[in-house]
Amino acid sequence: MVAGRYRLVHPLGQGAMGEVWCAHDSVRRFEVALKFLVLPRQNLAIDAMERFRFEAQVAAQLGRKTDFIVTVHDAGEDPEAGPYLVMEYVRGRSLRQLIHERGPVPAAELAALLRQIGEALSVAHGLGIVHRDIKPSNILLREGRDGRLRAKVADFGIAKWIRQDLAADFPRQTAEGVVLGTPGYLSPEHTCDGHADPQLDMWALAVVAHVALTGEQPFAGRTIADVLASILEGARPPLSTLRPGAPPALETWFARAFALDPAERFPSIEPMISAFVAAVGPSAAPSAPAPAAPVRRTGLHLAAAGLVVALGLGLVLTTALSSQRLEATAELRVIRGEVLSAARGALVAQAPAAPQAGAASTAPAAGPATAPPPVPQPPEPAPLPAAARAVPTPPAPAPRPAAARTVRAPGAPASTGKAPARKRDAGTQKSAIF
Repeated sequence: MVAGRYRLVHPLGQGAMGEVWCAHDSVRRFEVALKFLVLPRQNLAIDAMERFRFEAQVAAQLGRKTDFIVTVHDAGEDPEAGPYLVMEYVRGRSLRQLIHERGPVPAAELAALLRQIGEALSVAHGLGIVHRDIKPSNILLREGRDGRLRAKVADFGIAKWIRQDLAADFPRQTAEGVVLGTPGYLSPEHTCDGHADPQLDMWALAVVAHVALTGEQPFAGRTIADVLASILEGARPPLSTLRPGAPPALETWFARAFALDPAERFPSIEPMISAFVAAVGPSAAPSAPAPAAPVRRTGLHLAAAGLVVALGLGLVLTTALSSQRLEATAELRVIRGEVLSAARGALVAQAPAAPQAGAASTAPAAGPATAPPPVPQPPEPAPLPAAARAVPTPPAPAPRPAAARTVRAPGAPASTGKAPARKRDAGTQKSAIF
């Protein structure tokens, strides 16, 4: 039992700096997702905890300004489990899983999803926040009552603040030359100097659209250096060779979205999404359905698989490290009160204003009723390190102790109420390009 109220049910995934479990909230009586911080190397511990704190505060506020962002309900530190976030549990699957299971996504269906993802990013950008790790595994999908998919953007663990418009404890700025993100989704300018602005998220969203339409990365290579070289050269196959029959106007859309010069791309997320919808044609003309009013869900309406992949607190893709890294460790200050006060502040600030036409509801979605445990999917490893120049292959990570986690096998007796043993690991890292 974590914090005396959250009973761990089963793991949902694990990354280089965090892991996520499905848990039952014994007070509110519904399922939530618990994200734990797995501290990295000793000299990065303080930075990691600052980002964990920042993620909690940002997600708590953004999640209450749009229904298309996974929100954080609570946060704190447990004596045994360590720092944790209590997040909205999205019962469904990620866009990555959808592509793997069904293959390429129809253009009209993708247009509806991009509208929702675009709204989430527009809200974040409007408040000075750049996500920095948009990719299919960080886009969670759930099925609405009308049978249509609704998207939620997850994992603001390596988010970048470009303006301090939110009430949050902003982490120290990333050192010059340090690149954060997943190699195949980085914009050319970001691979060179780590520069992050809304254009980085827009470039990554175009990569997501390409992967969803074709099942293939636009910029591929056998090594990270090859991938980065493809990005810098703008070398990608024509859409028509990967997806015959796709609307011809989409090739023009991708050409603009992947322009090497940022000035030649779309100026912001809204015209970018509008242009995609126009390129798809009349089949994408109807507006994406607005999120349904919060209701208690049952397992009959939901997919069997369930997950929240909010693990990639990020992987520092280093070209130059500051020589004055702090090496002292520090305990994470309990941030429960700050997250809750931030959430209350966001709700109070919005209460007087009438909702604008077409805007998504700001009320957090009600948690689902207890349903049969979803089938956990294999976790996606965290991003591989990369730099603007060719880098040597990193050493293999140390194996994670087998006893670090306890997972209840199907059919095994129910939990005794104690949290499965969690052992902090200071050096384990797993990585992948996609």
